[in-house]
Amino acid sequence: MSYVVLCNTGSDSLSKINTESLKVQDLYLSTGENPFGPHGLSLYEDKILVANNYNNSISIVNIFDFKEEKNLYIGAHPNDIKAYNDLAYVACGESDSLIVYDLINEKVNFEIPTGKFPHNISLLKQENLIFVSNMSDDSITVIDILKNTIIKRIKVESTPIKIIISKSKQYLYVCMSYLGHDKKGSIGIISLKNLELINKITVGFSPVDVFEEGNHIYVSNLCDGTISIVDLKQFREENIIIVGGMPRGIVKVKENMFVGDYLNGILKIINLKNGKIKVIPVGIEPNDITFIEN
Repeated sequence: MSYVVLCNTGSDSLSKINTESLKVQDLYLSTGENPFGPHGLSLYEDKILVANNYNNSISIVNIFDFKEEKNLYIGAHPNDIKAYNDLAYVACGESDSLIVYDLINEKVNFEIPTGKFPHNISLLKQENLIFVSNMSDDSITVIDILKNTIIKRIKVESTPIKIIISKSKQYLYVCMSYLGHDKKGSIGIISLKNLELINKITVGFSPVDVFEEGNHIYVSNLCDGTISIVDLKQFREENIIIVGGMPRGIVKVKENMFVGDYLNGILKIINLKNGKIKVIPVGIEPNDITFIEN
């Protein structure tokens, strides 16, 4: 079986959707008195780690019974999280830092300065590197996680909101969103050999997430209700799919694209073969999305 999991920032909830039956399970992290604001997701063994914007914490959720096991204080405004070797790396937006948290002993090991308002994290395990996108100073911080030191700051274009390592481990894809500007965004391509921005591909308005499969990447454009399909061989936008709303997190499973609509609180399943779209209600402000196969 496989699932997609969404964090719904505005309703303090997670939604777990079976990719075949489309059955939905909901998990509420807060009773409403103290909002959590789940914003970023990561997998760790048989757990889902959740970065919570509003209460400065991370939640640890069991994948199988889909229940919260722990809620741990981290630091100011966690935006994203990645786990490796029993450590959680958490981008804290208000402290402009990456927190290195020991998941076994439940304590902070290190706090590493980043750029302004770190928003997203990508991990290159083979090289022991973490990349952090800094939305407010248009940069990517590169950190050696063995030494917990910064090795480079890569300058990119306006408001880098999402980064992912390519399947080939040769590139870092950057959603240079130009969020808030009347200008199309682009996907920046950074070489992981020399850590330089080597190319960019224009897409729609405010690209905020990207998913790679085969020779294509699929990009959700928040502010024009579209998905860009980019040909990686030709380095160009090959097609545009109009989905409406405000597409946020995106995952492709077989012939279906699962896209969270931040504006309308729904998940859209777009069949790329026949163009049909199914709609499933989730929570308020569906944000990050991740894929689970077991």
